[in-house]
Amino acid sequence: MRKGPPASRTALTAAPAVLAVHGLLFLASCTADAPAPTTTEVEALAQSVKDAITTDALMTYSAMIAEHERPSGGPGENAAIDTIVATLEGRGVPVLVHELAAYASDPVSATVTVPGTDFSPPAITMAYSASSRGTVGEVVDMGTLADLPRLEAGTGERLVIEGEEFGADLPDLGGKVAIVDGQPRNVPTIALERMGAAAVVFVNPEERLNELIVTSTWGSPSLMNHHRLPRIPVAQIMRSAGEELRALMADGPVELRVETEVATGWKTMRLALATIEPAGVENAPYVVLGGHIDGWYHGATDEAASNAAMLAMALAFHDVRDRLRHGLVVAWWPGHSNARYAGSTWFADEFFTELRARGLAYMNIDGVGQMGARRFGAAASEAFRPFASRVVAETQGVDISPSRPGRNSDQAFNGVGLPLLQFNHTRLAEDGGYWWWHTTEDTYDKIDGDVLKTDTDIYAHALAEMLAGARYPVSLVAQVEALAAAIAVREEAAGGALQLDRHLGNRMERLRRVAADLDERADAGEIGAVDQVAFVRPLHRVMYVPLNDYHPDPGVSLGPLPGLAPARILVDEEADSDRRGFAVPVLMRERNRLIEAVDEALDVGYMRTTLASIRQELSEIREERDR
Repeated sequence: MRKGPPASRTALTAAPAVLAVHGLLFLASCTADAPAPTTTEVEALAQSVKDAITTDALMTYSAMIAEHERPSGGPGENAAIDTIVATLEGRGVPVLVHELAAYASDPVSATVTVPGTDFSPPAITMAYSASSRGTVGEVVDMGTLADLPRLEAGTGERLVIEGEEFGADLPDLGGKVAIVDGQPRNVPTIALERMGAAAVVFVNPEERLNELIVTSTWGSPSLMNHHRLPRIPVAQIMRSAGEELRALMADGPVELRVETEVATGWKTMRLALATIEPAGVENAPYVVLGGHIDGWYHGATDEAASNAAMLAMALAFHDVRDRLRHGLVVAWWPGHSNARYAGSTWFADEFFTELRARGLAYMNIDGVGQMGARRFGAAASEAFRPFASRVVAETQGVDISPSRPGRNSDQAFNGVGLPLLQFNHTRLAEDGGYWWWHTTEDTYDKIDGDVLKTDTDIYAHALAEMLAGARYPVSLVAQVEALAAAIAVREEAAGGALQLDRHLGNRMERLRRVAADLDERADAGEIGAVDQVAFVRPLHRVMYVPLNDYHPDPGVSLGPLPGLAPARILVDEEADSDRRGFAVPVLMRERNRLIEAVDEALDVGYMRTTLASIRQELSEIREERDR
């Protein structure tokens, strides 16, 4: 490195300036990508990876995993993990197995009966239901899930019903057993428990029983949120049983007895991680590809087929690691189904700092390989939506509109600020839908080898560009435009009372300019993936996380800018009401958090632009010196 630039470059002649430039250049080099391949080379890489992944191998791996019943922390899950680890090690892929303690909940049994009658239909209980040796109460029909009151927004760790503490007219279910049409979920369980229900029986809309989970805690419960674990028994019966029960209720009051047994407590779980490092690139940034290893019963499409696809991709990308610019971490999450995403949440907590420094994305894979799948789609955070659409168009010739990721599917990385991506290929309702999901019928015969190969190739196609492409495929302009649209929606919900435009000033205009400039620099190869994601990160966090970036939220879907969800209260309530008054401080603080996120993105953008300019200027200096 030169001790000083040529005299003609007077802006850089002063020694302090030179030292500053060298320091900034060193910082820039820490996030620089490896040399960029051509589009043709990336396409060839993608094709070689796809060619290496065969349908026979995918089905063999699926069978090896689906032969085991895999409740998390159990011997079947451990056997599946051992099989995956042995396969990786046999091919020389670095793999590490972490052990973690997780608070899991295994449903054991349930009975739902009308004492003195022969009404005793098939029933199951839910993960994290309370156990009960027999809770008896008069049945109250609460209709459907859509008939239940909403939860209040902006209350943080304490979840209550909308208006509950401000005189809302709510049913008194004290001592009663509530029945409601719909699959068991956390929000209706909370609402019914808050209204005093002694027990809840969900009536499945179909003639089946789907294993599900009803806690609002995310990952293992903490001191901050363990109070939200359900304290009432929860059961599920089929549609026909609900119809029979309602027929009995038509003749007069009916008492229902609900008995549940649930094994809830701490378990040791194992998390397998395969790491593919680009050859010759030290501490390379990486993409996390994850899917859960546990499943209900044999869990063939949910999720042995996805585990097989992950294994095949780990092997294939390891074989071409000398052609990669970014790394790949493949994670088989435990604790998804019966521990509320405990494995992925532990990983996000344990490796938070490294993920913020080197993480480029979280790509989730779930439910692939379904027989009869006909509809392609994707769930993608804002910066990835153009890319997700393009991948499906390039591989399948289908136009899609990616949806916003929900609060599910091991999406434990919003607090880290990682953009999210998942591809979907599902059955149509007219074909019966995904009827075997979370049931004993999710067996190996439900996997279609050709569909699984198609689905795996979509992921491999996307990963090839993410790991080896000349330009990391996020759109910063799309991220900013989505933020602007979300701000407008929240302002409209508040009837203009938030005055976000006034408080933001010209920040959004500046943010648009910076995003466009960074996208152009990414196109030109002047900035790399770490630079792009650094800009996205603060905006992603405020778009997806309510109130707190470090402690997982309850997993209640509140839409973009969830911290500003209480904005509707400003319109719903009178100016002098307590509910409105109490909402105002929350909204002021969330407004400040939004402004800070925009300022952080602007600072990142300006710094990365400066570093790119310095790199370019020094490159020109070297060229001039060498002439």
